[in-house]
Amino acid sequence: MKINFINSAFASITFLFISGCASMTTAPSTPPSATVSIREWSAAYYASAAAGKGTLNYNGRRHHFTISGVGAGGAGGQKVSATGKVYNLNKLSDFSGTYRGVSRGLTLIEGKMHAKLTNGNGVVMYLAGETEGLASSMGAQAFEVRLTH
Repeated sequence: MKINFINSAFASITFLFISGCASMTTAPSTPPSATVSIREWSAAYYASAAAGKGTLNYNGRRHHFTISGVGAGGAGGQKVSATGKVYNLNKLSDFSGTYRGVSRGLTLIEGKMHAKLTNGNGVVMYLAGETEGLASSMGAQAFEVRLTH
């Protein structure tokens, strides 16, 4: 009985948080510095771990990168395919680093996700994508991004 109450409370908090994050993950209407596409796999049970890879399109060239991360909030497992816009990228070396931010999403076999991530160089990624699996994600995230060339 106590576990059902905790799971119900967690589901309610997840829904409210996801609803409240909508405006926080919307990209500006100005032209981006670059675009990205990411494939990631994650698992969570109140805390989360993720790993994946992606492609950065910057100044007419494609650059590959890896992504790994941890977070707080969420439950389940999912595969994420996302694309996004990158802002404040003034030089390629500014792209690598630790990105922190907020994400939200719900996956019941197939779903959607949105995230806004910012690194220490001021580079901001706004991501939107499709998910597969069974998971809810919400809350703070930290991702380590490394260019692999």
